[in-house]
Amino acid sequence: MHALRRFLRRSALLHRWRFAPYATAYAIAKRIVPVRRDRTVFLSDSRAGFSGNFGFLVDELRRQRPDAEIFGLFKPNLGARRRLWDTLRLPWLIASAQTVVLDDFYPLIYPFRLRPETRLLQVWHASGAFKKVGWSRVDLPGGPVQGSLTHRNYTDALVGAETTRANYAEAFGIDVAKVHALGIPRTDVFFDAEVIERTAARIRDRYGIPADRRIAVFAPTFRGNGQLTAYYDLEQIPWEQVLAELGDEWVVLVKMHPFVRDAVIPAGVIDASDERELNDLLMASDVLITDYSSAIFEYALLDRPVVFFCPDIDDYTASRDFYYPFSDFLMGPLVKRGEDLAGAILSARTGPATAAFRERFLSACDGHASERVVREILLRPAVTVDRAALAPGGTPEPTRVTGGMRRQLLTAWAARTGLNLVYAPLKLLPSRRKVVMISREHPTEPEDFADLRAALAALDPRIRVVSLVRMVPPGIVGKARYSIHMLAQLYHVATARVLVVDTYAIVASVLRHKTDLTVVQIWHALGAFKKFGLSILGQQEGRDSRLAAAMRMHQGYDLVLTSSEQCRPAYAEAFGTDITRVAVAPLPRVDRLRDPARHARIRERIYARHPHLRNARIALFAPTFRLDGTMTVDVAALSQSLSTLGVHTVVKLHPLMHGAFGDEVDTADGFSTQEMLHVADLFITDYSSALYEAAVVGVPSYFLAPDLDEYLSSRNFYLDYRTDLPGPIVRTIEELTSAVSAEAATASDARAFARRWVEVPGDPSPEAGATPCADAIAQRLRDAAEAPRTRRLP
Repeated sequence: MHALRRFLRRSALLHRWRFAPYATAYAIAKRIVPVRRDRTVFLSDSRAGFSGNFGFLVDELRRQRPDAEIFGLFKPNLGARRRLWDTLRLPWLIASAQTVVLDDFYPLIYPFRLRPETRLLQVWHASGAFKKVGWSRVDLPGGPVQGSLTHRNYTDALVGAETTRANYAEAFGIDVAKVHALGIPRTDVFFDAEVIERTAARIRDRYGIPADRRIAVFAPTFRGNGQLTAYYDLEQIPWEQVLAELGDEWVVLVKMHPFVRDAVIPAGVIDASDERELNDLLMASDVLITDYSSAIFEYALLDRPVVFFCPDIDDYTASRDFYYPFSDFLMGPLVKRGEDLAGAILSARTGPATAAFRERFLSACDGHASERVVREILLRPAVTVDRAALAPGGTPEPTRVTGGMRRQLLTAWAARTGLNLVYAPLKLLPSRRKVVMISREHPTEPEDFADLRAALAALDPRIRVVSLVRMVPPGIVGKARYSIHMLAQLYHVATARVLVVDTYAIVASVLRHKTDLTVVQIWHALGAFKKFGLSILGQQEGRDSRLAAAMRMHQGYDLVLTSSEQCRPAYAEAFGTDITRVAVAPLPRVDRLRDPARHARIRERIYARHPHLRNARIALFAPTFRLDGTMTVDVAALSQSLSTLGVHTVVKLHPLMHGAFGDEVDTADGFSTQEMLHVADLFITDYSSALYEAAVVGVPSYFLAPDLDEYLSSRNFYLDYRTDLPGPIVRTIEELTSAVSAEAATASDARAFARRWVEVPGDPSPEAGATPCADAIAQRLRDAAEAPRTRRLP
């Protein structure tokens, strides 16, 4: 019988079907009842009402949307019976909800096949990434069993810092793009000094603690595998000795975990276990004593000392484990014997470790988490953003092959074999002091190449520079012509000592080069914004991993250049190379952007061709390139809305995109996005890396991203989109217009962003004619051309 019970507890099939009646009722309900906009349902099997994160979200929801429909269905614990009325209405409320919010394990909802209009948000009751939970403990005691649906249907989850998104994605078995570093709602209160003082006074009054006595709160986590088996042994501490050593200046409050029932509280300490919110006790305390409780995360915001009492640290680590080494969490003394507890309490202090802990695990907690979560998740419909065609007749340039994967792989194999056969005899030709630059990203030679050519000529006229630039055209005839162009590439690469590319180039990665050739990647975009290259293989916006392997995507680089130290890890990931091969050297275009004389000349050229711009306040809108040729913003509506503020909008598409928007939309023909920045008063984009150029020029930036969550799932970013950008993020044209009216973005924010992500060699002041970026890269290329290598790097 015991074996049968154990089997049933560990049966994924039973876990999946034990709530079948609810799932069936939900399946019927979602075909009958519509989703009610602004209806939010809060569900918990571990609390009796709107407390914790729920309480903060409900208050903020009522503030932002007074007419919002709010429902809460609660049980104090998993073992409690659900009320009959709640049992009957629960599937129907979920079916009609725009957002469903959980704060803990909630097994009833996991078998539900949620309708696409509904968000299922998990605001996990514990902050930070401390002891492992959920799928991080698969097949361990208390963890999910293989084949179960636990946690996997969350559409969104919250964390307190960018650094812990991956940990929560692992714990819930969901894509990291669904985990948002928006902060933890209940931490907002720790940024309100008046509330902290008032709460502390209330706790002292409730327990009769005089103002002159210091408070130590003992709040350990439970032992066991969950609600039904939780326990804690208080007798392992010699309380009489501890209280004697602390003396009359101290009082100790014990707050047992809600899962621990019938704990025997020792004499001399105050039992505060009935307090639903531990945070209230934390605000009144002078020292926190805990072990593996996530209370340390909230307590760090108070900047008060913590004592870690962990007599079972070795056993607990072996059976439960942590997301990071336990030593990473220690911002106070570690005590293993109860006899040493009083001394640790008396000597505990805060210091740099506490500040570092806050920055690592709570960087998104700033007192406004509830506001962000309500605005960006609870009140925002979950349906996919409607996409509009790029423009009448508009289309993106083709950037990838089409057809069945088997045919593509066969074509890739044939191309690799054929090119290497043609290339092999060419490698017998002698190498010369020659630098070859190849791009298929531009229809004509890019300015970066032109500036490098000029810098090399000034540095060493003996070096020959060959620039081969041509986009891959559509159609069989166009590709046949491009193959002839590739023959020229093969010859020049075979006889060069340096090859420079600014995107993936077949001849750079597919061919087996001579040992004296140095291949340099100077990626065509500044900074490290949206993920690219090998970072997004297999994703919607990325290449198929099988085809990438067949075409040796981004292999063979000896040197990769990027614009700042911050970008080096991202570029190492994107190009699949060791970070030691990634060096800081911004693109030559930075010189052009910083040159005051050139700035003045470009402005006059633009005004001469487009005189209507001379006295206008100009907003430059530059959306990113999308493979499907669509946009999420109605540019005509954007132009009309901004015009009400006296702002004239100029739209510039990515070079790979084409479209005609009609007379109502100004595209300032004849000038690039970078050139238009010289006359722009503000810059608007969704995910374009042109934001780095705008930052260098010092143009205030706004981010109009109606499909942010969708884009996160298909592409994602290297930086934290919500916290690292130099301007406000909005989802609608109306929100953008309000932000522009309030001048929410500033030039100083843009320049600060540029200093972080674009490091000009020597950090000189802008000067007419100065080319420090081009000169630095030219020097690297010259060195490689003068001193050919004798072996290929691994």
